[in-house]
Amino acid sequence: MGKSLNGKELGKGISQRKDGLYQARFVNRFGKRETIYAKTLNEIRHQLRTEQYEDEKMLNVISKEMTLDEWYEIWMNTCKKNCRSSTKETYAGHYRRIQKELGWIKLTNLNLIVLQQVFNELRSDNERKNSKKILADMLEKAIDAELLIKNVAKQINTRVSQEDKKERRVLTVKETELFLKQAETSVYYNLFVVALETGLRIGELMALTWSDIDMKKKVLYVRHTLCYFRKDGKYTFEMHDTKTRNGRRTIPLTQKAYEALRRQKVQKL
Repeated sequence: MGKSLNGKELGKGISQRKDGLYQARFVNRFGKRETIYAKTLNEIRHQLRTEQYEDEKMLNVISKEMTLDEWYEIWMNTCKKNCRSSTKETYAGHYRRIQKELGWIKLTNLNLIVLQQVFNELRSDNERKNSKKILADMLEKAIDAELLIKNVAKQINTRVSQEDKKERRVLTVKETELFLKQAETSVYYNLFVVALETGLRIGELMALTWSDIDMKKKVLYVRHTLCYFRKDGKYTFEMHDTKTRNGRRTIPLTQKAYEALRRQKVQKL
């Protein structure tokens, strides 16, 4: 039992310092000793009850000092440690959009109004959507680490500009024929034919090797993709495995694609 300066019993964990300030101590659910201060005995008793209630109901966090920037570094180096370099750079790009305005703020001080104001200033709904996805995942992992109680990023509105989604335009048959006619003298003609006949993404197309193509069975195997991204401050190319299982696939070759690959192979001999 603690005592006041005049020797009065104050209750368990409560005492009065020589300067007259009251203090209370208890060990929280994380095993950390907490100390709180107040000018009056009633205030210190009220604060102690509040802190102990929040601790019992698990409404407190392990640390109130962690900033968003500090947590981002931990999140990237632990939760996203096994992601490939290009994916990490994508995450970093989405985070950089909000880092200057939010990175210095403590996790426990983030609130919806502050977040929404920052997101409203981003250039497009698409940027808002991507940055929200990263931030929401960061804060969800912070909850798992008992650094937060609630994920306020989930409530961010990303539909601000109400921009119309652009409809994807594809070449008509006539336009495709005209394009290939004009490209006949290009060194990339065979590449253009394979691209149009298979529908491969540009990264998948550029990652193809002859070991990925079975001319006898007339199929090609999509196993890799060529990525172009910033690494250590410079942009570089890297060959990566396809990101998902669905990305690994076998594509039958049309006669046009087969002939284009055969021509290409002869030209390289």
